[in-house]
Amino acid sequence: MTDSQVDRFHEIDLFFNPERVALVGASSDYRKLGNSILMNLLTSQVEVYPVTRNRNHVLGVKAYPNLGSLPEPVDLVIVAVAAKYCSGLMAEARNAGARTAVIISGGFSEIGAEGAELEEALVTAAREAGVRIIGPNCVGVSNTRLFNGTFTMMPERGNIALVSQSGALGGIIIYTTRTKRIGISKFASLGNAADVQFSEVIDYLGNDSKTTVIAVYVEGVDQGRAFFTSLHNAASKKPVVVLKGGRSEAGGKATLSHTGSIAGSTKVFDGMVRQARCVTAPTLDSLLEVCKLFDYQPLPAGRNIGIISNTGGAGVLATDAATELGFNIPPLEEETRQELRQILSPIGSTENPIDVVASGGRREYRVSTELVLKDSNIDMLLVICGVPTFAGMTQTEHAAGTLEGIRTANQGKPVVGVWLAADVGKPGKDLLEMNRFPCYDDPSMAILCMARVAEYAEMRRGSKLT
Repeated sequence: MTDSQVDRFHEIDLFFNPERVALVGASSDYRKLGNSILMNLLTSQVEVYPVTRNRNHVLGVKAYPNLGSLPEPVDLVIVAVAAKYCSGLMAEARNAGARTAVIISGGFSEIGAEGAELEEALVTAAREAGVRIIGPNCVGVSNTRLFNGTFTMMPERGNIALVSQSGALGGIIIYTTRTKRIGISKFASLGNAADVQFSEVIDYLGNDSKTTVIAVYVEGVDQGRAFFTSLHNAASKKPVVVLKGGRSEAGGKATLSHTGSIAGSTKVFDGMVRQARCVTAPTLDSLLEVCKLFDYQPLPAGRNIGIISNTGGAGVLATDAATELGFNIPPLEEETRQELRQILSPIGSTENPIDVVASGGRREYRVSTELVLKDSNIDMLLVICGVPTFAGMTQTEHAAGTLEGIRTANQGKPVVGVWLAADVGKPGKDLLEMNRFPCYDDPSMAILCMARVAEYAEMRRGSKLT
């Protein structure tokens, strides 16, 4: 990084790695955001200074009437008070030592002209004081290795960074990551992005050693060139997955009233994302699932996919989806097929996709997985299992066999699972994911994620050739 890039990195880093945090608007009332934020901060690994004019103590912690009365300088100020008071706090925040502030408060440009004036005054006051701000109208920021400066739950610790324009949707994504056991490194809700822009946070995360994948939910950006440059630079280092809101005309109008931004042309946006060598997610659910595959598995060398299944129908569905998304389903080498014939049932199929049939158990999955991964015609492997509940088979033996086959083959090729049968399949799915092999409930979702990973791998290879 250049000197100026290093300076910008450290400037944004103060939002995510503070030692001391002040909360203006701290409250003992569980119905107020200042209460939820404070409870999260108190379970973090930072020193916390509640600021309120109403009480000497909040949640058992000494409180202070204003920022000027704090006993020590702070690194970050989180603000959760009415919009009209926010601009007046910026000089106080800087005098208290803070160069960064997160404005949780709403009531700014997202509500119209009156709010826009308050937002302009806030930005002016912050710039005059030398304070960078995230927000307003946001959920906050968190660093799972240090602190939770939001009013939502702390996600599990992991490697995926999430940047969201929508505060509430960002919070919902956090809840979903906890259910899916998907780990997050850092989270930032930018809200109206009145000062700190998407481009600055993406630049920061692109250089963040604790982040391996960046997930972005965006509705509209004002600084298109800077946004493109940040995506392009970050994608040269790690995968960036983008979900765009406001794609329809009606959705674009909703965006304006939501975060005060203009959505812009969807076609232009999609073209920009591809040119930046990022990949898109078509749905909220797929955003997390694509990121999970990037996080768990290596990039593929090509688009040749092998499929193993014990249910022919699921194998057919996966083949259809793979073909539609540009994958090749190549024939296996003759040697591979010969060895498969020795262990599979006579009514099974040794062609790609392989059908081990319903009677296939741990041994069949182990040997099939090993042989297909060693086949030079295959770049990626999809293993599907409709977990049987007959013939004494256990709920995890197919997953255990798959893991044994992967380890024996030791090829470094990406492997993805689809474990069907809902709760019956869950123990096997959990076993695979505990070993960092992503497992899905639907062949189409698995293939979509594999397609995005293959797309990024192709763009990375292409960039090295140019």
